[in-house]
Amino acid sequence: MDERPAEPGMWERLYRLWIAHADELRSNLGVLQAQNMLREAHRVLRTLSGRRAVLLALRRPVSGQAKPGAADTLAGPGQPCERTQQ
Repeated sequence: MDERPAEPGMWERLYRLWIAHADELRSNLGVLQAQNMLREAHRVLRTLSGRRAVLLALRRPVSGQAKPGAADTLAGPGQPCERTQQ
């Protein structure tokens, strides 16, 4: 596990830049794409305070067989997953 303490601050700066340059986003990317980006920025900015960012790498055992309940039981793409409280 790798702690990334600067990551939430990086996202906050990026989202604030998107908001500050909203007109340029609309002009360069189109109204729909800019609208989606700005909606994301406003939604995520509310949750960044106190967020802990980590990178977690999982390794399968050398045998190739994971024990029941191991990482092979995580939800796949498009399946609901459990989120921990931030």
